[in-house]
Amino acid sequence: MGYKEIMMKTILTITLIIAALITMGCAGKDKNPVDKTPPIPPVLIPHLKDTGDPPVIYNGQLIIINDENNGIDTVPDGDWIRIMWQAFVDTDLSIIRVYRFDEMNADPVLIDSIPASRISYVDNRAALRYRVKYSYFIDLVDLAGNSSRSDTVSYAILPKPILVSPDNFAQVSPTNVVFQWNQTGATGFYRALVLDNNREYVWHGDFYQSTEQDPLEIRFPVNLATEYSGQSLYWRIDSFEYDFETDMFIGGESIERVLFIQ
Repeated sequence: MGYKEIMMKTILTITLIIAALITMGCAGKDKNPVDKTPPIPPVLIPHLKDTGDPPVIYNGQLIIINDENNGIDTVPDGDWIRIMWQAFVDTDLSIIRVYRFDEMNADPVLIDSIPASRISYVDNRAALRYRVKYSYFIDLVDLAGNSSRSDTVSYAILPKPILVSPDNFAQVSPTNVVFQWNQTGATGFYRALVLDNNREYVWHGDFYQSTEQDPLEIRFPVNLATEYSGQSLYWRIDSFEYDFETDMFIGGESIERVLFIQ
């Protein structure tokens, strides 16, 4: 046998020995288990109440209602609906798939996929139709691709009240803060809502009187305005209408304005 043949045989023998050792080393070891467990199903928060309403009990806790915790609701920015959910239990999460359907389109449609780190979602894909009940659910997907589906929440929006005065960033005497807006045809009531610079609730006034007068108006209490002298406040007008089918008030929120109390 020549030198070249001996070297090739030696290399082949070494290769076979290495392969055998690797096989023996792996013997008895299980492959990494595949995660087939779906996340705990997410829970969407229904419309609890509206900013300015009394506290409510939800999920065993007393909740002081504000724009950040009252569940599915409309938003001031557009003719859109925001949904929110309880904190997720699982930590190995990837994405949330958001689905929507309504009274005239019963087949759910995937409208967005968002990171699982989000705590709410605003459906701003397009302007939504007034007084149409929109329903939402989400699929929660983990890193292994397993998914679980939430319950369904629903809401309908009203036309936004059109603000008349004060103008945005107006400087107003504390003795003469009067909010004015044009009617939208809501059959319930209107609420003037005032928030401080931290967007914490300050005051609200409800307007129930049925009248053909336009614009409508409501006065901010002088004593309260005086307390905020030298400060800026946010204000808007919300409209409400009782929906017997869903047994709750649906609503619309005007754009927000800022005023400065002199």
